[in-house]
Amino acid sequence: MHVKETDIMRFMREINSLDWTLYNLVFLDEVSFDNRGMICRRGYAVKGTKLMLRGEYQRLPRVSLLCFIGCNGILESFSTEGTFNRAKFSTCCKKFALNSGKVGRYPGLHSVWILDGASIHRSPHLIMHLRMLGVIPIFLPAYCPFFNPIEMVFGMIKKRLRR
Repeated sequence: MHVKETDIMRFMREINSLDWTLYNLVFLDEVSFDNRGMICRRGYAVKGTKLMLRGEYQRLPRVSLLCFIGCNGILESFSTEGTFNRAKFSTCCKKFALNSGKVGRYPGLHSVWILDGASIHRSPHLIMHLRMLGVIPIFLPAYCPFFNPIEMVFGMIKKRLRR
């Protein structure tokens, strides 16, 4: 309902204007984990028996991860307590681009980064810095998580942790 055809066409024009391979692409996004979302929904017990554990759960601070995935899996992850702000996000992106040794200048390895349209991702200073390093950022259309395979990875991780 909220997907705009013009956004999808812009994304397709940008991706088609580049000479990319699977080894160029890096998808990055943040994911948060906290007690409330990761508690088993049905309690801790064998099915059909009485609950083994009852009581109050201690609320721990939220932990957020910034993950970078390529065609061979997760390349790097950064964590922070709470949520990522623009400064933390920029610092982690610069560390990955400069210090990891996994990112080359375009058209090199991991040089095309695909991000969602979150406001912390759209910093003009970060975009210019990434372009100076030879990294090309491309923004996904709004309300289109099905274009971003990292969302499926996060879903599988959360499902595994919830177990």
